[in-house]
Amino acid sequence: MPFASRLGIYLLAFCALCAALFGQEASKPTTSAGDFDMPAFIKETQQTVNEPGYFALVWWIPTQYWEIASGQAGMSEEKAKERYAPLRKYTLVAVVVGKIGIANIDYISEPVVRDATTLRDSNGTVYQPVQKLSGDAEGLLAILKAVFGKTMGPMGQNMQMLFFPATNTMAKPIADPLSPGSFSVILSKVVAGKDKEIEWRLPLTTLSPPKYCPVGKERVQANWKYCPWHGVKLDAAASDSTSR
Repeated sequence: MPFASRLGIYLLAFCALCAALFGQEASKPTTSAGDFDMPAFIKETQQTVNEPGYFALVWWIPTQYWEIASGQAGMSEEKAKERYAPLRKYTLVAVVVGKIGIANIDYISEPVVRDATTLRDSNGTVYQPVQKLSGDAEGLLAILKAVFGKTMGPMGQNMQMLFFPATNTMAKPIADPLSPGSFSVILSKVVAGKDKEIEWRLPLTTLSPPKYCPVGKERVQANWKYCPWHGVKLDAAASDSTSR
C-alpha cells in the first residue's frame, strides 16, 4: 500500500481514538459534530513535504479539532469548549521528518526537529516553540504522544508536538481557522539540507459556511478571493447565511 494511503488510514484511526479518549464521559454524538467531515478537516490541516529520499509531515491542529472530536463521541459543545479552552493559548503543530531508506525510514530526533521548526505569521514575525507549557498542555502532550505511538507505530512515536504562541504582540491570533489570513511553518535544513515553508491560507473551508461562485454557482474554497473558472471576485455575499 502506498505510504500516502497508509498515512490517511493512520490519521483516521488517530481521529477515532482521540474521539473515544476525549469524549469518554458521553454516550452519543451531537448532531452538528456527528455531521462534520473530519477526514476533510484533517486533509485541510496537514501537509506533506516532497523531497526525493525524505518524508515530512506537518500537521497544524487547531483547538477546534479536539472540540469536534469530543462532540463526535458525545460530549456537549459547551463542555468541550470549556475543557479545551486552555489550549487556545497555543498554536499546536505536529511535525515528523524522516530519511527514507531501502526498507525503513530513519526519523529525525525530537531536539533536531524542535530546533529546526519555527512559525511565521502574516507580518513576517518568527516564533520559536514554547519551552514551558501550562499544566493542561502538558497533560494533553502526554496523551498525544501515547495516542500517536499507538495508532501510527514508529511514525507516530517520532511525531513531535510543538506548541507556539497563539497570538502576536498585539494580541491578535496568529492562526485563526475562522478568519481570513495566513501563516507558515518553516523547516530549516532538516529536509535534504533545505529550508521548507509550509503555508496555510485561511479561513479553513471545513469550518466555514459554504461559499459559491456568483456566476456559475460552483462551490469554492473559503480562502479563495476569485473564482478560478469565471475570474469574478468572491466576497461575503458568496457564502450562505449559516455557519458552524
